[in-house]
Amino acid sequence: MLTKLTLKNFKNFQNATFALGPLTVLIGANASGKSNVRDAFRFLHGLSRGYNLAEIMGEKYVEGGVLQWQGIRGGTRESAYLGADTFAMTIEVSDPHKSTSIYSIEVRPGTGASRPKVVEESLCVGDREIFRYRPDQEKTDVRISSATPYRPLLTQIAEQQNWEAQSLTACAREAVRAIHSMRFSELNPDAMRRPSFPGQTVLGDRGENLSSVLQTLCEDPHQRNAWVEWIRELTPMDTSDFDFVPDQTGRILLALVEENGRRTSAYSASDGTLRFLGMIAALLGPEASRFHFFEELENGLHPGRLHLLLQLMERKASEGRVQIMATTHSPQLLGFLSENAVEHASLLYRLPDTSEGRIRRITDIQDAKRLIKEQGIANLHESGWFEDAMFFLDDTEDAA
Repeated sequence: MLTKLTLKNFKNFQNATFALGPLTVLIGANASGKSNVRDAFRFLHGLSRGYNLAEIMGEKYVEGGVLQWQGIRGGTRESAYLGADTFAMTIEVSDPHKSTSIYSIEVRPGTGASRPKVVEESLCVGDREIFRYRPDQEKTDVRISSATPYRPLLTQIAEQQNWEAQSLTACAREAVRAIHSMRFSELNPDAMRRPSFPGQTVLGDRGENLSSVLQTLCEDPHQRNAWVEWIRELTPMDTSDFDFVPDQTGRILLALVEENGRRTSAYSASDGTLRFLGMIAALLGPEASRFHFFEELENGLHPGRLHLLLQLMERKASEGRVQIMATTHSPQLLGFLSENAVEHASLLYRLPDTSEGRIRRITDIQDAKRLIKEQGIANLHESGWFEDAMFFLDDTEDAA
């Protein structure tokens, strides 16, 4: 499980560290940096896919001119804090059965004619430093004849075959696996309303292939019944079954069937119903990823039904097979978090008249635990107490 992320001079974060749990919820005003945290994880994901730095931060096209990867927002020019020469990030991975791994990379994003380049890179497992790479220095721990500083060394090592340093390769591959299985969902009802072919079992980031993914899940009668119950609780519809109607090309489209025989296709289903189904499909699909990032969970869902989504997410995260990070502006959603999930919720904020983003775990804010018990986390969030507390505390700490 990914347990800690540290950002230095990345986007609007000068120096920020925060812990991750099975379910990590991020709150904060617009422009506080929630989407920049997402960009940091996307950078690590692009790295794990073997892309070079220019592709990670820009775009990756494959044969036929097909766009395979959409780069980081703002590209290279807006990746470093206030135009700093470099940015760095460190990810910590913990496994109860293995030693903790810590991977760090510092990058010079480059501007104009200069290419993005690795400045320093390292991997530690437990107390052992597996490698430390500084391409601008003659002495380095790793010697690969074809190594290039324009691509993270971690993936270059992981790709080595029949190499004498097999233990190094194994450690690199394990680190790559930890950050490879990621999804960043931006569910779009229009994309989820499109028919798809049976057998297309990968849900797109915008919800593409929803019908065929759900069809595969519904092959299990117990799972099918569970889904029907979820939809009955989520909506006023008296749903009794799902149907998947084929068209003349062989594509299928989801339809919700009610007890009275009325059918509602994905074309007519509400945006909230489709978003709910999309999030469930992302977490339970046959090719589900280990790490999911959802932005604004509450979009399109009735406040009184948010607890259903949180129940599912906390249950899946507690099983240990999936890790979830999500952003929200909803006080109601925060109010439905379990005590354990509140421990992993973090506030992103900016002090007045500054561009620097900061991160603080909610329960680490002075008096927060007491006030959450007395007034409830939803009321504190709605009143703006968390931001007000940090403005006062940070000003006091900075003055000291």
